[in-house]
Amino acid sequence: MSQNTQEPRDYDVVLGGHNIIPATGVVLGGIAGVKRRFASAIAEHRVAAVKEAKKYGKAGLEIGIKALQDESELVQKTAYLQLRERKEEEVRQALRQFNYYRFFECLRTVKAGEQIALNSTGEKAAFLASNRTIKVVDLNAMELLYAIPKYPRNQQYFIISDDGEVLVRSIKAAKSFVEIWVGGELEHTLYGHQGEIRAIALSPDAKFLATGGDDRCIKIWDISSGKLILNISPLLMWGTHKESIIRLAFSPDGKTLVSSDVSRSIKLWNWQNRSEPQTLNMVGYSLAISPDGQMLATGCFKGIITILTLDGKIVQTLNPDSHLLHYLFRCIAFSPDGKTIVVGDGYQKSIDFWNIKTGKLIRSFTGEDISPDCLAFSWDGQSLIAGSNDKTIKIWGI
Repeated sequence: MSQNTQEPRDYDVVLGGHNIIPATGVVLGGIAGVKRRFASAIAEHRVAAVKEAKKYGKAGLEIGIKALQDESELVQKTAYLQLRERKEEEVRQALRQFNYYRFFECLRTVKAGEQIALNSTGEKAAFLASNRTIKVVDLNAMELLYAIPKYPRNQQYFIISDDGEVLVRSIKAAKSFVEIWVGGELEHTLYGHQGEIRAIALSPDAKFLATGGDDRCIKIWDISSGKLILNISPLLMWGTHKESIIRLAFSPDGKTLVSSDVSRSIKLWNWQNRSEPQTLNMVGYSLAISPDGQMLATGCFKGIITILTLDGKIVQTLNPDSHLLHYLFRCIAFSPDGKTIVVGDGYQKSIDFWNIKTGKLIRSFTGEDISPDCLAFSWDGQSLIAGSNDKTIKIWGI
């Protein structure tokens, strides 16, 4: 029987055909073919279309942006990964409305040590190594920047500046004191508190240091000279704390200092003009200030997180663990855009992402290997860095 050469064979390409396109197949027909695949009811086909669309300029971008709203989370995630490096304004606008934290997963675990401290963008870290020295490392380059010699036997804790150059160490002794190290060299040793120092904070530009503790005093020091420039003492000023100070935090512009004590008292100081502080009657076992300096988040008892404006107006209350009666230590961080807050709970072994506007939980990570002590978002918000009490640093992202 003769074969009709005008009829298509089994594997010929047919223009205008209606057969289902394999998910791994090549789409012919340019952007029209991509649109046809994107219109498929099968998620894998739409994923393939989104990947192919990037070759087709503005029309392809429109498909990618539309895919961010797809019913399939796999399609949404694929679109985000295709678009996140693009600079076009319509893409940036679409991504600003897209919450990608629900797709986060642990990408990398770095072995570190005890008492991990992170800079504000999670690029630098300091930790107490097994030989009891303090190591400061660059997490992006995975290299040691410098090491601080151990201090024998005494309890200590420390913080680092954003560039990693300045490390401040508080040491509990018969007369507690603070050391300022720059580039691995001891520059200043600061005395003056009449009791244990429980809180230290660096201004964002690393020019000033605030310290506070059991003597109910807040002292502000000049980093370069080591000189005391302000002593906020109950004996010298009105409106000071009546109990031990446990947390300190500078606003992003460095003009406001937030302090909290063991009782129900949070104070906001315009420390440069030395005026009487604004007082909020609430617990602040942990503190975080939003990147725009407009919101304050406080961690209270029973796992409650309160988010409020700096003039005291409550924006949102997160109450994930209302059934718990004990006090919880929580670490808190705002996303760079100020729309999301992440809460770490070493007791519950969880990291929770919350939408600030709606008060709804976006994503929660739990497990025995999750025990956060400190948290920081990368500058672009595409990674979360968590220092854990299991001596590791975990990097979360997509």
